[in-house]
Amino acid sequence: MQNYALTNKLTPFISMQNYHSLIYREEEREMFPTTKLFGVGCIPYSPLARGFLTRPLSEQSLRGTTDGVIKAFRAPGDLEILNRVEEIAKKKGIAMAQVAIAWSLACPSVTAPIVGSTNLENLKQIIDAVHITLTEDEIKYLEEPYTPRQVFGHV
Repeated sequence: MQNYALTNKLTPFISMQNYHSLIYREEEREMFPTTKLFGVGCIPYSPLARGFLTRPLSEQSLRGTTDGVIKAFRAPGDLEILNRVEEIAKKKGIAMAQVAIAWSLACPSVTAPIVGSTNLENLKQIIDAVHITLTEDEIKYLEEPYTPRQVFGHV
């Protein structure tokens, strides 16, 4: 569509809203390289994987046990990623949500993640995540267990 817009002197796209988190990284294969090529910003939604990355599995919320999308986050790599997010959060003395947001912000293709919160305290933690920097080793450690999955979250 970007080529069509440019060829026909139409207004090109300037941003893409996509689904992207430590649990779902399929956009990294084709979409992120394409958006980079065209200078399109990526504004991913659900960088906290619908709250899945905000608390240990043993403390999952009601939504975590009833939301069909969250229930799909049970691939072997998903649970290991969750454990690693918790481990890094404990090591740094920060919230798990902050680790997930810091990872999203460290992704070169991400312009700004779209976040949601259910209370003011959580929102403040999310905002404070902009001041958190993950090391290259921490980023690799978080990403290593990821296994590719079927594309979803698109219409």
